[in-house]
Amino acid sequence: MKIAVIISFSFISNFLIAQEEEKIYNSVQLDTLTIYAANEFDIKTFIQRIKDDTTFYQAFKNLNYYPHQALGNLWVYNKREKETAAEKVSVIQHLEKSYMWQVRKTISSSGKLRTKKGKYRFTTAEIYYDIFFPSDTIAVSTEITNVKDETVGKGKKSKYKHDLKLMMFNPGEDISGVPIVGKKMSIFDNDMVKYYDYKVSIVNYNGIECYQFSCLAKPEYKEHKTVIKYLTTVFNKETMAVLNRQYSMRYKSILFQFDVKIDVRNEMSNGIITPISIGYTGYWNIPFKTQEKIAFTIENNSYLLKH
Repeated sequence: MKIAVIISFSFISNFLIAQEEEKIYNSVQLDTLTIYAANEFDIKTFIQRIKDDTTFYQAFKNLNYYPHQALGNLWVYNKREKETAAEKVSVIQHLEKSYMWQVRKTISSSGKLRTKKGKYRFTTAEIYYDIFFPSDTIAVSTEITNVKDETVGKGKKSKYKHDLKLMMFNPGEDISGVPIVGKKMSIFDNDMVKYYDYKVSIVNYNGIECYQFSCLAKPEYKEHKTVIKYLTTVFNKETMAVLNRQYSMRYKSILFQFDVKIDVRNEMSNGIITPISIGYTGYWNIPFKTQEKIAFTIENNSYLLKH
């Protein structure tokens, strides 16, 4: 009798889980070209590959590893959208025995980006230089690790940097360390599916046939129900490597407010994926911190790629 009851509950449980999983699969719209190619397209496999993707993060690991040249522009704005500070830098990145360092040259600089002691006045600017243009020699690797499992240093800045990396490299996944909004980041979660329109299309991206996955927050729901307002990812149809990702995250509450847009374009060369351009616009209003509205662009070129 007990065995029969256990089997029955197990069957019901598995059935309910299967029904829940179908929510996302049944919610995805396919364009005409994708439907036409349905014999080679499986939506369940596709969604799982999106969840399991490491190529986007791999591109950033490669950015820190391979020698290349870069041009960075950063702008700071006040509440009235007036530019108050800006800086343009050129960088040549070097690599020797798994250690990377950069030679950085300031092309132009205006406004009060730093204090008299040389410290950054803005958290976003500090993290921008820390992640993309570090001043120290650092050990680097192309080995993929789970960003969630990375060791977080002591202090609020280290945690903020870690959470920002999660937002950048794992968009669409639950970020449990971010209060209130962490769960709402998970666009594939069954509780979030009803708030979004999902679509898969076949597109031509720079002469390459690709799948384009888009996720757009439904306008009929209240603003606070979602954090990711849109997420568009272009995958190489043959390799499923991420060639372009654009996303917008926005949230407002009594505790804090942010509005962030990111656009990353990757390129595959010699079987190695690297970012060729990164664009960011972000507004942050956090208690006990100065409001920040900062934009930056990074153009990367002349990679020296070796397996």
